[in-house]
Amino acid sequence: MKLKKRIKSIIAILCSCIILVGCSSVNDNLTAKDIQKSIVDTGLVKNMEETGTKGLKRYYGLNASDFDSVVLYTPESSMEVDEMLIVKVKDKSQIEGLEDAIDNRINSQLQSFGSYGPEQCALVNDYELKTQGRYVFFAISKNAEGLKEAFKESIK
Repeated sequence: MKLKKRIKSIIAILCSCIILVGCSSVNDNLTAKDIQKSIVDTGLVKNMEETGTKGLKRYYGLNASDFDSVVLYTPESSMEVDEMLIVKVKDKSQIEGLEDAIDNRINSQLQSFGSYGPEQCALVNDYELKTQGRYVFFAISKNAEGLKEAFKESIK
């Protein structure tokens, strides 16, 4: 009787582990451009324009060549804060440094808009940051949560 309970418990645990691992799988074959296309197709990317690799250096102090692939959208206007960053790192050890650069960007935006832009500061404070596998996603937008969900769907 006890043996049957143990076997059932072990089987239940194994099934749970298999389900969790299966649900959290990430497609590592995608580039940031592949993910970008999926997100842009949702129509949620608004008030932003794609910025080249110089933008990554200017706003984050990072070199795009250090990463596998990068896509950066920045505000269309200097009075806005909407932006989106998608990075596929070459190695997971790069994630912490990337997240530090994102923190610095957030602080810089809060400092820039702190004295006259309460709406912009509210958006910056409601940013979305998601790391999954070798991908890092960051967004500041009224649609930030939707953009994050689109990112999660695109890497499955």
